[in-house]
Amino acid sequence: MELISKLGIDLKLLLAQIVNFLIIFVVLSKLVYKPIIKLLDDRKKLIVKTVEDQKAIEDRLTKIEEEKGKIMADATREAMAVVEKSKKEAEEEKQQVLNNAKKEISSLAERYRAQLKDEKNKIVKEIKGEMAVLIVKASEKIIKKEFAKEDQKRLEQAIKDELSSTKI
Repeated sequence: MELISKLGIDLKLLLAQIVNFLIIFVVLSKLVYKPIIKLLDDRKKLIVKTVEDQKAIEDRLTKIEEEKGKIMADATREAMAVVEKSKKEAEEEKQQVLNNAKKEISSLAERYRAQLKDEKNKIVKEIKGEMAVLIVKASEKIIKKEFAKEDQKRLEQAIKDELSSTKI
């Protein structure tokens, strides 16, 4: 005790500072540290979910491409079958019948191509629409957490305008 007073340390003041430090430490840890950790955990979960959603969309796009390849192979096989049938008929019929059969095959192939193109465009539009909705929802969640109300409204409108201008 005498050593402390010789060093010029006031024991009451030192104890008061220790108590003040402990109070500030407890208050900051409960009111600041834990909410920040929770916010970071929530953001991490949101990022993980967004990445998982993106992987699911990529997987779906891959499946659609595979289906497209199968449809193209089936259409090619069907077109080849029609061509073979036409060749057999062409041997038995006159030249004029042969020309008519070729025209029919061409129109059938064009129709299949047009159908495949329409289906592809439809699928791409659906995927783009779903991605746009996911992007808007994710952006709205982030914006609502990070920006003031006026900034949120302005950014939401800008995102919606940008997405609507990129839709096919």
